Amino acid sequence: MFNFSKYKYLSIGISTLLIIGSFVYTFTYHKGYAHSLDFNGGLRSVIDAPKDMKREEIEKFFKTNNIEALIILLDSERTHYQIDIGLEEVEKIKKFNEANKKVELPKEEVKEETVKKEEEPAKTEEDKQEERKKKLSSIDELIMMLKSGLGLKNEQILSGDQVGAIVGGELSSTGFILLISTMIIMTVYLGFRFQLKFALGAIIAILHDLLFTLGFIGVFQIKPSVPLIAALLTILGYSINDTIVIFDRIRENSAGKVKHALSYTINTSITQTLTRTLNTSFTTLISIVAIIVGGAVELYDFAYVLIMGIIVGTYSSIFIAAPVIEFYDLIKARFKKS
Repeated sequence: MFNFSKYKYLSIGISTLLIIGSFVYTFTYHKGYAHSLDFNGGLRSVIDAPKDMKREEIEKFFKTNNIEALIILLDSERTHYQIDIGLEEVEKIKKFNEANKKVELPKEEVKEETVKKEEEPAKTEEDKQEERKKKLSSIDELIMMLKSGLGLKNEQILSGDQVGAIVGGELSSTGFILLISTMIIMTVYLGFRFQLKFALGAIIAILHDLLFTLGFIGVFQIKPSVPLIAALLTILGYSINDTIVIFDRIRENSAGKVKHALSYTINTSITQTLTRTLNTSFTTLISIVAIIVGGAVELYDFAYVLIMGIIVGTYSSIFIAAPVIEFYDLIKARFKKS
């Protein structure tokens, strides 16, 4: 029987270092999390691309101009693509339009005055063009870029909007409240169903999984989105389910006639449930890998986060949640002696 309990200090130490290191790397090297349309706002346009224009061509165009854009295929039969671009890329779009002298600025943006004051000098065509440039909105700049860079016509640009931060602060505060409320309810339930030490072990394991996954998102600059929030909630549910299976076996083995040391009971319980835990994780990973293999590009980030979360959740159930119970008993015993 493998001695899982023997490595409790090593596993907790490694997890702590990785979590702290990931957040330090995110906020020092990347200067924070990646910007996304849902959380930070941006530009969104839907185009009807020519039949011979592939998604790769559109992505290559934006990469060539060092503009980060998310291309989503909406309708494969009509080749409708949604293009999402963050507000931080607007200056690059403007530079592209300024460098492209063939762009014809939309005349409808500025209504020219027919009556001019006598003392006002006549404006040259260059002055008029410059005046229009200043009054162009960010979405106009994007539309101009799509016309000149991809060769699209007016009728092929189906829509163009500047999207506000539809999730932002409201979702962050709501999510935080829901997370705290969920943990309180779970602590009460597990404390009643099992014991307080089991509840603490489960909550610490969930926090570990959440922080580890957030660190992973930050290090690899995965853009926050609504599907990503769904992935995080799925991970928490998966992790607590896995942890409760091990806890239930620990409780059963502790209730036997023959009393063993808690570390022995933990090792025995993990060994008895290990096959079930690994098989469940493996079969779940197969279904998630299918999302990536199936070519659903829009769900890649969702799948990557889920894969990491399931691996970390399985690890925490064995090497984080169970040791917390042992630490709880050790600390409780020391307080009784003192």
